[in-house]
Amino acid sequence: MKENLKLRALEPEDAAMMYEAESDEAAWRYSDYLAPMSLEMLRHYALTYDADPFRSGQLRLIIEVNGKAAGILDFFEVSPRHLRAETGLYLLPQFRGKGLGVKSLELAKDYGRERLGLHQLTASVGINNKEALRCFEKAGFRSSGTRPDWLRTPGGYEDTTLLFCVL
Repeated sequence: MKENLKLRALEPEDAAMMYEAESDEAAWRYSDYLAPMSLEMLRHYALTYDADPFRSGQLRLIIEVNGKAAGILDFFEVSPRHLRAETGLYLLPQFRGKGLGVKSLELAKDYGRERLGLHQLTASVGINNKEALRCFEKAGFRSSGTRPDWLRTPGGYEDTTLLFCVL
């Protein structure tokens, strides 16, 4: 069955899916989270969210597969002056390993170029996150350097690879 994949606006009913994503402690090592967010906090976020990335500096889009919320694609550190943004991707576990991450990043590139007028997307990926590195590389992102000891992990510090894609 072919997946109907799209990026769409955040809706209040996405709070439960975001709660599942934000509660995934395995993903915390790649973020700045120290504690899970409550479902009520995420409901409030969805209701009051400012979707203008040039005003708020970020844009959160929901990855939808066959009508179901499958993950989150973020643009953040959006620069209206330099027309670039960092991007982050999270897929719920049941949607991983199917090529949906690469397809989502391809949609993000199109969205960034066509809707936001961006020139470049960047990403910072932990060097031990091999699946994410492969995903970004398959989507056309290229390595441009390393941030040494960037992520604190239970086993010490981990470098991150800086990736970029000119749109």
